[in-house]
Amino acid sequence: MTPVGKRLRSLLAAALATAVLTPLSVDSAMAQAKDQLVVGQLQFLTNFHPLVQVNNTKRLVINYSLRPMTAFDENVINHCVLCETLPTIENGMAKIVDLPDGKKGMNVTLKLREGLAWGDGVPVTSKDIEFTWKMASDPKIGFTNYNSWARASELKVVDDRTVQLTIPQVISSYNSWDQVIPEHLEGPVYAANPTLDTYIKQSLYNTEPTNPGLWNGSYLLSDYEIGTRIVFTPNPKWPGEKPHLQRIILSYRDNSSSLLQNLLAGSVEAVPVSPGGISFSQMLDLKSQQPDKFTYHMAYGTNMERIAVNFDNPILKDKSVRQALLYSIDRQAISDELFGGLQPVANGILSNENTYYNKDVKLYSYDAEKAKELLASAGWKPGDDGICVNDKGDRLSLELVSTAGNQTREQIAQVIQSQLKDVCVEITNNFVPLQEFNGEMARKRKFKALIMSSIDFSPSVSPRIALGSDAIPSAGNNGVGNNFSAYSNPEMDKAISDLESALDPDTAKQKWAKVQDIFAEDLPMLPLYFYPRAYVTVTDLKNFRQGTLDPLQIWSEEWRRQ
Repeated sequence: MTPVGKRLRSLLAAALATAVLTPLSVDSAMAQAKDQLVVGQLQFLTNFHPLVQVNNTKRLVINYSLRPMTAFDENVINHCVLCETLPTIENGMAKIVDLPDGKKGMNVTLKLREGLAWGDGVPVTSKDIEFTWKMASDPKIGFTNYNSWARASELKVVDDRTVQLTIPQVISSYNSWDQVIPEHLEGPVYAANPTLDTYIKQSLYNTEPTNPGLWNGSYLLSDYEIGTRIVFTPNPKWPGEKPHLQRIILSYRDNSSSLLQNLLAGSVEAVPVSPGGISFSQMLDLKSQQPDKFTYHMAYGTNMERIAVNFDNPILKDKSVRQALLYSIDRQAISDELFGGLQPVANGILSNENTYYNKDVKLYSYDAEKAKELLASAGWKPGDDGICVNDKGDRLSLELVSTAGNQTREQIAQVIQSQLKDVCVEITNNFVPLQEFNGEMARKRKFKALIMSSIDFSPSVSPRIALGSDAIPSAGNNGVGNNFSAYSNPEMDKAISDLESALDPDTAKQKWAKVQDIFAEDLPMLPLYFYPRAYVTVTDLKNFRQGTLDPLQIWSEEWRRQ
C-alpha cells in the first residue's frame, strides 16, 4: 500500500472507532419502530421543485412522492409508472411519421393509469401533462433536461387520460418521460410568475411543500425541517400497491462520519453509500467489523464521478493539458485503496459492463512520464519550486472545487492533489457548501478550473445532458444542463444526434462507439470511476430493490420491515 493509501486508511479506521463509541441518540427509539424507516442523508435540497435545478441528490428524494411517467428497473426494463401501457413501435403507440418539413419524426401516445390522483384527491389528467409540457417548453423557465417534456414540439389532448406527443426527430428514448406537476395548483402560480426567478420563489413546491396536492406517488411529503429532516407518509389516493411502511424519515447529518456514527448507534436504519451518504471505504470497514449487523446492498451502477474541465480557462483549453491531467491520476490505485477495487475505473462515460461500451476506446492508464511529456509539448516546464511554468512565467496552478462534508470527495481531492504535484501541477482544493456548489459554482459556472461531481447516464438518458453544446448552463437557458465545461464540438453534437435516433441495438452500439471515441480524444471532463449502487440497511428491511437504474425510491411502497 502506498504512503497516501496508508494515511487514508488510518483516518478511516479512526473515524470508525469514534463511531463505535458514540452513544445512542434520542432518536433511537423512533428509529426502531417496525412500521417506519429512518434513512440517514447528507446534502439537504436547495429547493423542492421536482423539475428545476435537478441533480442526483434531488432525484433520490423527490421520487418518494412524485413519480416519473416511466422508469427502468434493475433488469434494464423500462416500465410505465404513471402510464397504463409503455408505448412502443411494436404495439403501435409510437410511430415514425413524416413531418411537414419533410423530415422524420415520431408520434407517441401516453395514457395515464386509471384512478391516478394527486394527494388532495384531484385526478391526474391530460391537463397536467399538457401544463408540464408547456412549462418545460418555455425558455423563461428552464426545466430539467433528463427526459424532458420539451423534446415534444406538439401535444394533443385526446381525452382526460390520453395525450399524443409529436417529437420532431426519431429518438430512441421516445418512451422515457419525466414527472408531471399539478395544473390546478401550479397553473395560477406560473401565470402570475412567468420567469424562473419569480416562479421558483412562489412555487408551492417551495412555499408549501407539504400540500398533498403537489404529490402523486405512493408517499406524500408530509413534514420537513430545513437541514434536519423530511418525512414521507402514505398517500391514501395512490392507486397502486399500498405502502407497507407508515413513515419514511430522511434524517440529515453534516458529514459521512456522523452518518456512520448514527447508523451504528441505531438512530438511523439505512444510509446510501457515496454520493450522498457514507463513503465506500467506510462501508467496507463497517462490513469487515460488523458483517452481520447490517445488510450490505450493492449492484452495478451508471453514476459516474467526473471532474468537469472549464474550457474558459486558457490553460485547460489545451487538449494536451487535459490529457496530461488524466494520465497523472492513478484511478486504479484510488479504487483499490479507498474502495477495495469495487468501484470500477471509468474509461469514458459508459461502464465496461454496459452493452454499448466501446472496447477499442482510447485508454488513459496511469502514466506520469506520459503526462510530463504532454505538458512539456504544451510549453510547461518544472519551475524552481517543482511546479510547472510556461515561457510567460504563468504557473500551472488549478483550483479543484467539490462539495464540503463529502468525505469520499475530500479524500479523492487530496489524493489527486498529491498525484498531480508529482507531475508539476499545483492543485488547490476548495470544498464548498452544497447550495453554493449547485448554484454559483455549477449552474452559473463560477468555478475557475475544475469541478468534481457525479452524473448518472441511466439507460434512457442521452449523453447530450453533459456533452451537447445546447446543454451548457447559461443565463439564456436558466442554468439548465450539466455541460459545466462549456464544451462545444459540432462533431460531438452530430454524433449525439445520430445516437439519439438509433432505434435498433446494433446501430446504437455503432453510434455509441463514435461518441465515446470523440469524448476520449477531447476529454471535456475527466472520468474517475463508476459508483456501484450501494446502501447499508438494517437486516429486517425487505423488498429493497437496490440496483434499479432509475431511483430505487420509485418502488418504495414495496419496502417492508420483518
